[in-house]
Amino acid sequence: MRAGISRPTITEFNVIFESESPQPTSQVAHALLSDDELSTILGVTTDWVRAHAAEIPGLQRLGSYYRFLISPVDKWLGGLDPLLDAEEIAPRLKVPVSWVYANATQIPGFIRLGRYIRFRPAIFARFIGGSEACS
Repeated sequence: MRAGISRPTITEFNVIFESESPQPTSQVAHALLSDDELSTILGVTTDWVRAHAAEIPGLQRLGSYYRFLISPVDKWLGGLDPLLDAEEIAPRLKVPVSWVYANATQIPGFIRLGRYIRFRPAIFARFIGGSEACS
């Protein structure tokens, strides 16, 4: 190290970083979803999330890590509750699973994830709540 030039210590760096940060660090950590967390919400594998990451809103690449901003994902899905699949929808509609696959685009809350079909739980719940046939 050259004479007269001092490096900041780790403590000094943290103080500088935290004072320049627009949000507290605890909020920053919660503003992102990992690829594992998103795969749980979408009901697909982590490999699927990574392969289709460019198509998912809010992608933030951090080196080799895939992270997704919560706000765009929440807006895209209408919430962060895990999506429902055809096997979960069929008993609620009192129809076979094959009917759900054949008529998925007619069911409120439908979302296609490549070859997978999923349903947004909040939208589907409102649909079921207003249907006498499914009560």
